[in-house]
Amino acid sequence: MNSHEILIVIGTRPELIKVAPLIHEFKRRNFVNYKVVNSGQHKELLDMYWDVFDIQPDYDLNIITPNQDLTSLTCKALLSISDLIKKLINNNQQPIYLLSQGDTTTVMASSLAAFYNNIKFLHLEAGLRSNDLFQPFPEEFNRKIAGITTYMHFAPTQTARENLLKENISNERIFITGNTIVDSLKFIEKNTRFKELKFSCSDLNKAIDKYKKIVLVTCHRRENHSFNLEELVSAIIQLAKENMDHFFIWPVHANPNVKTIIEKSELKFEENVLLTKSLNYLELIKLMSLCSLIITDSGGIQEEAPSFKIPVLVLREVTERPEGIRLGIAKLVSCKSDKIIEAFYNFKPSFDLVPSNPYGDGKSAERIVDIILKEKDKSIVFK
Repeated sequence: MNSHEILIVIGTRPELIKVAPLIHEFKRRNFVNYKVVNSGQHKELLDMYWDVFDIQPDYDLNIITPNQDLTSLTCKALLSISDLIKKLINNNQQPIYLLSQGDTTTVMASSLAAFYNNIKFLHLEAGLRSNDLFQPFPEEFNRKIAGITTYMHFAPTQTARENLLKENISNERIFITGNTIVDSLKFIEKNTRFKELKFSCSDLNKAIDKYKKIVLVTCHRRENHSFNLEELVSAIIQLAKENMDHFFIWPVHANPNVKTIIEKSELKFEENVLLTKSLNYLELIKLMSLCSLIITDSGGIQEEAPSFKIPVLVLREVTERPEGIRLGIAKLVSCKSDKIIEAFYNFKPSFDLVPSNPYGDGKSAERIVDIILKEKDKSIVFK
């Protein structure tokens, strides 16, 4: 049987986090006819996570180069993935399916490479929409393109399913599965390393011991670079000065467009603000579990925070994850200083009426693998 029956392409840290539960489920069922491809889109951020999830890629494409713009990244990703497929075809190992997760350039290029090579594209986390091509940029465009070529759409929520139906996607090709990020959280929480974890940053350990009110701040999306990032910096400086009983922890994204602005700011002079390098996933989840508030533009954190019953201020104009907003446990504040400050003082949601994470129940990978293997065996009945 073809050992490349399913080609799984991963390019960034969030993609690995959300695909890992599927790979573990394949292993649990002794299904071995898949190969894992690392596109290398976020190579430095991603490298440390393969060991965390006990997964190693079979192929490394290394598509990223310094100061690469979206055009060259897209071209290199598409060519690299296509070249790999051609090599497999020449070795009589043509994949039947290509699976990718989310909305990155890697995902969009994977969907096109699959289409051009007559391979069925499986889209994990399908149907997320902000309905604004520039919010977020370029992710909204990427996932819409991927949606056009997708053979099976694994939609995390009913809202995602409805988005796909509005785009005239056949209901027979849409499967509501929940989001695998909740599966990953459950996997991590059982990990002995997680339970016994101490942060690698000594100042972070000291802050956790000293302060009861911890605020996590993250920001990396392109639409929040430059002026918007400066607005966020201004807000955190003011909030830190006014709330000395709070400790603000900001793991700084490695992107130079983010890192340069933050490191040149006055944040480093605030005694209750700590700027750290990017945390590994175990540390980030541990920190989230200790927080009283999260301020972020991260999609993944919006999905993870409800598991810990942590309110989130979302640094976006719109979000493709509206479930938390609708339930009143997350709030859109754009990336404007006045809105961030106002919400910090006045947004006090109750989790009493939200007993579980609206994005998933930890069984998404099991559902998805069921669907894939039934389809593979041609025994699936579409309704």
